[in-house]
Amino acid sequence: MLNHLAPGLGALGLGGLLGYGVAIAFRSAARTLGCMLGLLFILLQVLAYYKIVTVDWGSLAHQAAPAGHAAEAAGQRLWHILTYNLPFAGGFAGGFLLGMRRV
Repeated sequence: MLNHLAPGLGALGLGGLLGYGVAIAFRSAARTLGCMLGLLFILLQVLAYYKIVTVDWGSLAHQAAPAGHAAEAAGQRLWHILTYNLPFAGGFAGGFLLGMRRV
């Protein structure tokens, strides 16, 4: 698994390895959250189909717009926390990008 990443991670050092690990954990958490949101959407659509609930998607999108700005600010804050006081933040960023691009 790491054979194709060894040259890149070797150059990045400890920061790269840590960044790669954080990216793998982040991707796993994001995938789990995405699955949960997808299942919630399916449940809502089934309930709407059987006329158990009525969902006003336009109003929901309007109400959720400020949450997008808050999520962007939270992402910037999280990156600041993850790279706080790291002398190898460049390597961390490189490893993180490699981990996020991993297929």
